[in-house]
Amino acid sequence: MNTPNQDLGVIAKSNRMQGISIALGISGGIGAVETVKVAREWRRHGAEVTAFFSPEALRFITPLSLEWATGRRPIVEAGPEVEHLNSFDLVVVAPATLNTLSKTAAALLDTPVTLLIAGQLGRKAPLLMVPTMNEQLSNHPQYSEIVNRLKSWGIQFFESCAEEGRFKMPSPEKLAEEVLRILER
Repeated sequence: MNTPNQDLGVIAKSNRMQGISIALGISGGIGAVETVKVAREWRRHGAEVTAFFSPEALRFITPLSLEWATGRRPIVEAGPEVEHLNSFDLVVVAPATLNTLSKTAAALLDTPVTLLIAGQLGRKAPLLMVPTMNEQLSNHPQYSEIVNRLKSWGIQFFESCAEEGRFKMPSPEKLAEEVLRILER
């Protein structure tokens, strides 16, 4: 296996994501702290990863952390380069909070993450949501309606089991396997 030649490098596990461009949409929630590990895992399989932050995500993790994890400058605000309209092979929103899911279903495009989602939907390209939230929030009367609406638009969901009363981020390895499954279809 390869040995990284710099701090930003990763040791390759496979080349199954070689040449694949993944956008990682990070919404606000404690699960955001896991995104560094997730981005690094995808890179170990050869993916190019670009992180997009919602304003709330910045309360939990810094752009510097994701720049280190991805080797790329993260997107923290919509700007003149309209990066959210770039063509990505896959967009993964992890963590996907109830707030972000609700905004997506209502087509409220007020963050880099919701703009990213809208662009991917407009291209009819693959999109994966990883809901993370307190179990009480998932019991909100509109949660299932929101999920069903988004699924009807072609959005896929990776739903983890409740643990300690919360739906938590899956391990980086499990999420990488799900991404590979989607990409290999």
